[in-house]
Amino acid sequence: MNDNLKMIVYMARHDPAVVVGLALIGAASTLFFHVTLKLSRVGFRSYVVFKPPVVLATNWAIPSDYLKARRKYGWSPWPVYCLWPCLVVGLLCLVFGLFRL
Repeated sequence: MNDNLKMIVYMARHDPAVVVGLALIGAASTLFFHVTLKLSRVGFRSYVVFKPPVVLATNWAIPSDYLKARRKYGWSPWPVYCLWPCLVVGLLCLVFGLFRL
């Protein structure tokens, strides 16, 4: 276990851009899951969280559907507003960090 921790610390020190990129992509995924779960709990367009959708285009509509429904249910808009910057910056950091390795 001690060797694994040393490897993780070495990676974080050697190339923090990869670690930051992966963390931001994980944060974007968590926010997307949060938005999808809230919509599915209220029955909005019957989103199924654990079953892959047939059409990929519906995934792109989920944030806009959340923003349309948020006023009715009193939800905060911040998950959608943070989702896209986290994803874009995370991908940029990950690509930058991988090219620096």
